[in-house]
Amino acid sequence: MSTPPAAPARRGLQQWAGLAGVAYVVLFIGGVIFASNGQPDNGGAPLKLIHYYKDSGNRDKIYIGFLIVVIGIFFFIWFLSALRQYLRAIDGDGLLTGVATIGGAVSASLTLAGFGLESAIKTMSDDTFHHQVYPSLIHAADDAGYVMHAAGDVGMAALMIAASLAAMRAVVVPRWAGWLGVVSGVLAIFAVFFFPMILVALWVIVVGVLLFRATPPLAARPAAAV
Repeated sequence: MSTPPAAPARRGLQQWAGLAGVAYVVLFIGGVIFASNGQPDNGGAPLKLIHYYKDSGNRDKIYIGFLIVVIGIFFFIWFLSALRQYLRAIDGDGLLTGVATIGGAVSASLTLAGFGLESAIKTMSDDTFHHQVYPSLIHAADDAGYVMHAAGDVGMAALMIAASLAAMRAVVVPRWAGWLGVVSGVLAIFAVFFFPMILVALWVIVVGVLLFRATPPLAARPAAAV
């Protein structure tokens, strides 16, 4: 009598949490597009800015877009936790796991702070006399929010580099893929120039899918020199 095939292993919470990285990217990009769609150039005519931000409907769009970004960060925290558990399984609870965890936490914190500051200033006319709008503050809000988020990508760079090095040491990814992750992480340090943010998003999506597809249990692998 032939032995029946083994039932496929059920995916655990840790693997599903990997897909939270994909949710984070989708929600973050969607929230930013929703909030910024239709916003006038902050360096344009002051009257145009005043007309736009005095409209409660436009302010509601900013509120909703910010809320979508916040939900995206919620999913990023789950993704980060799943990645930390995987790194502990393949590389122990040492330097690389610590750097990756702290880096991800720094990125999430500064993203929340940056978008929170920007949204608060752009919608503050709700609380001012006769819905007064200050164009110079709108400009400052855009710049401050963007720079804070880009600064947070220094933490994301640390996450990407540490995780890629750990994966190479444990021989769970091809060396070329690991080095590609390291190079992308180095470029993420310069996210203020925008283009590296695209690399960050792609890296999170790829790693999220790999975490989801990982075969449980996440057993430790033999380490190899990088």
